[in-house]
Amino acid sequence: MPAMKRKRKNARKIKRSGGVFSSLRELFSRYAVAGVAGLTVVLALGAITLWAGGYVGLVGEQAGRMAQRAAISSGFGVRRVTAIGLEETAREDVLNALGPIVGASIAHVDVHAARARIEDLGWVRSAAVARLWPGTIHVSVREREPAAVWQMSGALHLIDPYGAVIREINAYEFSNLPLIVGAGAPDSASLVLQALRAEPALWGGTSALVRVGDRRWNLRLKSGADVKLPENESEAAVATLAKLQAAYGLLDRPLEYIDLRNPDRFVYRERGADGEATFNAPKSGD
Repeated sequence: MPAMKRKRKNARKIKRSGGVFSSLRELFSRYAVAGVAGLTVVLALGAITLWAGGYVGLVGEQAGRMAQRAAISSGFGVRRVTAIGLEETAREDVLNALGPIVGASIAHVDVHAARARIEDLGWVRSAAVARLWPGTIHVSVREREPAAVWQMSGALHLIDPYGAVIREINAYEFSNLPLIVGAGAPDSASLVLQALRAEPALWGGTSALVRVGDRRWNLRLKSGADVKLPENESEAAVATLAKLQAAYGLLDRPLEYIDLRNPDRFVYRERGADGEATFNAPKSGD
């Protein structure tokens, strides 16, 4: 019996000991979780403090400078700039748009920003900037094609067929191109310009495009005659005028004006004539 009592007593001690160890493990686990959470908060607060104080940005900038120096010392510095397509665009203007990149790390040249700056140059319609490893930046340019001269407030501007202003010019430059007169004219003239350029007989005989009431266009021919275009579908009217010239030699007559505003019935008047003459518009396919 005494032996049985001792066994029961020892069993109770072991049970109590297990309960104590279990409590200690639970307590330790709680403190460990709290410690990790606290460390996370401390690290987060430290990161916020560094960011707010500008230390992260400074470290990043320093790392960037070190990377650039390493690239240059390894032979990946920009040593030259090559370019193609420069007919009217000055090479110096392209270099200024690129900025001080010679001697810089070729890997750190922002070719997209450089392309955008080059495309801001008046003569440049589109551009491409590429890295040619290990040390060349290559620029390819597609230039605008002059189409007309825009007169506004006494100043003359060269524009392309889409109405984009290339640069300001003087009265003696590009005198062979049509003159466009009127406020806001380049944007609205683009369709008429493109239609005229598609018809060589009309393009060579047009001296000016005059905006009327900010609604429509008159073509001033080199012969002195005016062609009154409709408010809408002026490009179609230009194509019709080309057909009339090809069929009847209409523009070879001593005309005062041609009125194409009515798409079914055209009116014209010859200089010195008592009145107007009319004819029907040519049918599609004529």
